[in-house]
Amino acid sequence: MAIHSLNTAVESEYKGLKIHAASNLHRRCFSAVERLGLQESSRVLDLGAGEGAFSQRLIDAGYDVVAVELDPARFQLKCPHYSLDLNFDFWDKLGQQFDTVVAIEIIEHLSSPRHFISNCLRLLKEGGSLLLTTPNLESWLSRIKFLREGRFLWFEEEDYRSYGHITPIFSWQIAQICRENRAEVIDITNTDDSLLKNRVGNGFIDTLRNKSWYMSALKPLMKGRTKGEIGIYTIRKR
Repeated sequence: MAIHSLNTAVESEYKGLKIHAASNLHRRCFSAVERLGLQESSRVLDLGAGEGAFSQRLIDAGYDVVAVELDPARFQLKCPHYSLDLNFDFWDKLGQQFDTVVAIEIIEHLSSPRHFISNCLRLLKEGGSLLLTTPNLESWLSRIKFLREGRFLWFEEEDYRSYGHITPIFSWQIAQICRENRAEVIDITNTDDSLLKNRVGNGFIDTLRNKSWYMSALKPLMKGRTKGEIGIYTIRKR
């Protein structure tokens, strides 16, 4: 399983369609799709498509795109799309299977990660790929924030009220769910740490700098995926 880190300039929309995701996440996700080596006519399902910014990017690359967005008035494109609540079974509502399923910043809004990933995998052809993103709870800053405040980064009360973030999930849980469903995580990319300062503000970073013993004592103890605000998982169905 490979782990990568990508850096790009800020991007907030694509061809006039607003990107409802962390800064530059769509660009990073599209790079992950490109690494799959799909044929131009491959069938791709975009879940939680919003206005359709990522769907449009996929269409421009020549893929056969189907989108799912809970609010049908929100989706702005002419491609096939469905209004479905992803908290419930949706694999049997689309009547087809896909080469790739994309779920950008969706799983943390849903009540059951196992149910969601299982539905996604049932929609894939054998050997197909699921591209999934979620906040990286294991980042060094999220761990320190939990130690100080008892909450992970992106799962504070304001995130619950404003964004509907209700389900934090660790990378090892995603790997477990995949094994339960005859799939495996084959690649992880992540956003870089430079975006974290914009999220938590100067005050929190300054506090860490002033208490440098926090870092010197804790960093050697931190194992796993300590870098990156958002994790991007490529999952392969066996």
